[in-house]
Amino acid sequence: MGSVAAPLVGHQDAMLTNFAKKFVNNELIADRIAPAVPVGRQTDKYWIYGRESQELLEHQLRASGAPAERIRLTLSTDTYSCQSHALAAEISDEGRAGYADAGDIEQDAVQAMIGKILLQREDELATMLGDTAQVTNNVTLAGADQWSNDASTPGVHIQTALDKIVESGVRGNFIAVGWQVFAKLRWHPAVRATFQYHTDRALTDADLAAYFGVEAFLVGAAVKLSKAAAISFVWGKNAIVGYRSMSAGQQDVSGVKNFRWSGAPGTSGGIGVVKARHSDPSAKSDIVGVDDYYHQKITAVQALYLIKSAVA
Repeated sequence: MGSVAAPLVGHQDAMLTNFAKKFVNNELIADRIAPAVPVGRQTDKYWIYGRESQELLEHQLRASGAPAERIRLTLSTDTYSCQSHALAAEISDEGRAGYADAGDIEQDAVQAMIGKILLQREDELATMLGDTAQVTNNVTLAGADQWSNDASTPGVHIQTALDKIVESGVRGNFIAVGWQVFAKLRWHPAVRATFQYHTDRALTDADLAAYFGVEAFLVGAAVKLSKAAAISFVWGKNAIVGYRSMSAGQQDVSGVKNFRWSGAPGTSGGIGVVKARHSDPSAKSDIVGVDDYYHQKITAVQALYLIKSAVA
């Protein structure tokens, strides 16, 4: 399997496209942090609205016959660009014949390719949200403050993050952490003390969501391999607190969104699988390609807060 710069010239396979769109890796959380926003163009501008609704008007009384007090709406723009993230696999006729007893070789190839694209998207998002230059509301913990210390106070740090986010006009409704952070929090004495009747077991995602007062506590357990086969966790040792709307559009204040080009050629909703016979008949093989047109972007930095190095 290898990457390609553009979709293959062939026909879209609707059945394999549906298979690709339904494929879910439960260890990945990018879709739950950055809701998908369908867009009609590959590259375009989107509006950023000002915060006039939070400005207090001191004089709203209108005298008889006088015009109403004017307000000014401020608008700015930013851009998105949904690039093609594509992979292709070559399936030989001999390989197809030998694979018959193992399952569906085309579905397995699509699953492998979409899995790689999803992992890349996960890693891109984790890198972006772990960057203090991009998530400007942040704190870096060290020493006794880190949650791996039993005397630390994770609830205080999370409350600080929620207090900062609410200044944007929305309440933070999710916390996303890497596996190493989750592994410490579920046994942290300060957290477990509030679950008096459950101290004999590890706390769950739902327990931690209830403790911190958010809708969702998301655990990113995905791992990635280096070229030298070294294993590392995609989400590292950070915690992200933020707001997301699961019915996001171009006007809500979700901290980060995933713009997807819904009308991309050869796709259904921005994701597609194309098949073509190899151009050289002597190769006796088919080529199957997967495309995903997206752009993940921070769209409301005020609705995000990064706790970096949450554990040692």
